Amino acid sequence: MGIVYKHLSMEDRCLIQVQLALGFRPATIALVLRRARSTVVREMRRNGWSANNGKPGSGCPYGAGYYAGAAHRRAEELERKPRVERRLVVGNVLWRCVVGHLRQGLSPAQIAVTLARMPDPVRLSHETIYTALYAMPRGQLRARVLTLLRRSHKQRGARSGRVPHPFTDTMTMIDQGPSEVDERLVPGHWEGDLIKGRLNQSRVGTLVERTTLFVALVKLEDGRAETTANGFASIMNRFQAPMRRSLTYDQGREMAQHSLLSRQANLKVYFAHPRSPWERGINENTNGLLRQYLPKGQDLSVFSQQQLDEIAMLLNARPRKTLGWKAPAELFLPQGDFDFVKYWSNGIKSVALRP
Repeated sequence: MGIVYKHLSMEDRCLIQVQLALGFRPATIALVLRRARSTVVREMRRNGWSANNGKPGSGCPYGAGYYAGAAHRRAEELERKPRVERRLVVGNVLWRCVVGHLRQGLSPAQIAVTLARMPDPVRLSHETIYTALYAMPRGQLRARVLTLLRRSHKQRGARSGRVPHPFTDTMTMIDQGPSEVDERLVPGHWEGDLIKGRLNQSRVGTLVERTTLFVALVKLEDGRAETTANGFASIMNRFQAPMRRSLTYDQGREMAQHSLLSRQANLKVYFAHPRSPWERGINENTNGLLRQYLPKGQDLSVFSQQQLDEIAMLLNARPRKTLGWKAPAELFLPQGDFDFVKYWSNGIKSVALRP
C-alpha cells in the first residue's frame, strides 16, 4: 500500500507561522510536524514567505510574511477550483455539437466515438457527457435535454453493480459452453431475462432463440427462484427436445434454482459475466421491442399466459431483415405450423392487450 498524503491543516499552518516568528528553520519545523522539509518550504514560498522578510527594517518581522489564516483560505479556494477547465460547458460550441448529435438519436457513447473519428478529432469520454447533462440545474432546459437520451432518466443510477447472488449450485459461464452457441448456426440455444413492471412488483419472463429470433413469454406470479425455474421449464417444454439445447442468463437472483430448470427442461444453463449485457444482446434488443406491448410503469400481472403468447406471436410473425426477411415462426416452428401468407392475408389479428 502506498503512502497516504494528508493536507496541511489550520493547526499545522498556525504552528508554521509561530515557529517562523521564533526563528526556527524549515527543517526544524518539518521535524515537529513530521513532514518532509520540501512540504514546509513549498507551503512557505507559495504564501508570501521570503528570507528577507524577517530581517530588521523589512517591516514584516512576524512570521517572515507567512500568515496561517490567509494560507488556509487560499488552500481551500484552490481545492474547490478545478485544475483543468471543463471542456463541455452549457452553451459552448462543443455543448451545441453534443446536443445536436443527441437530437439525431446518438447515445453519449456513440457521440464520443463520432467526435473522435472526425478530421479534427475531439477526445471526449461518454462519462463526461453524462456528467455534464446531469449536472445541469433543474429547470425546463435540463428537462428538454434529458428527454433526448434513449431512456430519458431524470437521474443517473449508480455505476457500481450489486454483488451477485451466491448461488448454491455451481454456475457454468458462457465461455465454457460449446462454440455453436456463439456461432448461431444450430437452433435450440436461448437467451433469457425478466421484464419488470410498476415498482418492480410484477414481472414477465422473456426467452428468445438465438438463431431464429423466436420469442416466448412466461407469466410469473412472483419473483422467487423456484417460481422462475418452474415457469421457464413449463414454456420450454412446449418445444421439441432439439429446440431446447441451452439457455444463457444473467446472474440475477431469480435464476438461483437453475439446476431445477435444467432437470425439468433437459437443457444446459449458462451464465453471462456480471455487467456484460452484450453477451445476451439478442435478448436485450427483444426486451426493447416488447416494451411496445409491456410498457414500463404498468402492472404486468394483469396479463394472462394466453395474452403473453399472443404478444409473442406478434413478434414471431414479423419478417426480420437479419433473417433474410423471413419470420421467426417460419424458421422455428415445424413445417406447416405457420403459414406466413395466410397469417398476413387475414390482416393483423386483434390482441387484447388490456384485460
